[in-house]
Amino acid sequence: MPEESLLTDEVRALAGRETRLGRVQVTARAFRRAHEVYAGGPPARVPAEGEPVPGYVITGLESESEAPAFPDLLPNSLLIANEWSFERPLRMGEWLEMVHRVTDVRERFGGRFGYSIDVLSETAFYDAAGRLAARSGRTMTQYSAAEAAGGGEE
Repeated sequence: MPEESLLTDEVRALAGRETRLGRVQVTARAFRRAHEVYAGGPPARVPAEGEPVPGYVITGLESESEAPAFPDLLPNSLLIANEWSFERPLRMGEWLEMVHRVTDVRERFGGRFGYSIDVLSETAFYDAAGRLAARSGRTMTQYSAAEAAGGGEE
């Protein structure tokens, strides 16, 4: 465990900062890619232009751009939670504006990972009228394997 907090003023200042990631379109390619991951194979059909698509297509959209990197405060990281929320169905062919932000940064003491840092972030998807259509949240844990319960190597 570090002798002092790794959450410096600079790190804490990252919470709340928004980064525009650009526009992304709900395409057959994004739909197919997400469907293969979540349904285990190619889709029987691709929704037509304007038809609603399954919520998991959001992962295909996120893969179209990269969120800003968060500083590596500890040597290992692990995705511990993913959460999606929808204000309305996404539709094939629509364009969405992606905006990313870190929502919170927390220190944890003890537990499976020993001392760790949790980074909560979200990507919001806005439609052409500027209305929120969906959100994709993620929690990443940074930790040192050497301090994790049961030991390990870094």
